[in-house]
Amino acid sequence: MRTKDRRFIKTEKVIQNAMISLLNEMDPESLQIEDLTHEADINKSTFYLHYQSIDLLVSALEDTVISGLTQSIEALEPNHSRFDFFQAILIYISDHQKLVKAVFNASTYRFNQKVEDFGEQFLMPAPALKRKHLVSNVTLLESSLIQSCVAYLRVWVFDGCHFTTDQVVADLIQITSVEPFRDLIAR
Repeated sequence: MRTKDRRFIKTEKVIQNAMISLLNEMDPESLQIEDLTHEADINKSTFYLHYQSIDLLVSALEDTVISGLTQSIEALEPNHSRFDFFQAILIYISDHQKLVKAVFNASTYRFNQKVEDFGEQFLMPAPALKRKHLVSNVTLLESSLIQSCVAYLRVWVFDGCHFTTDQVVADLIQITSVEPFRDLIAR
């Protein structure tokens, strides 16, 4: 299988790193394949051996972020606290700041949906859908909570992660503790 070839994997990493670099420097809307191939020092044909489009490359970077966050959360104890949850997320983001900033900068609807799915899987307790007494549309409320946390994290990342993780965790816990979010999350 071609993807197991070390040269193929190395070139793919070069392409991804070039994309991360470009997404941290320029407007993603103006990014062209020529910019990417120049940055990665590869030919267009080499790029197309790895990805069919820039959008699919961005999608792969999004998947890398979601996969990394998922692994961070799955490494926690089964009954982890909200503090542990947010701290694991912040440690991943801090350790992969350029990647996360690039993905936030590209900001696709597809990534927002991936984040929603991640949040529903790990932040919302399983019986959340049974709590329809909170509001008429629990899904909308869950989405609002997840996007509020993501908006805060986006500002933190674009600000260079200047606040300590403990400060950010405290703020995220406060966000998730206000009405009606408090009743939505039972942790």
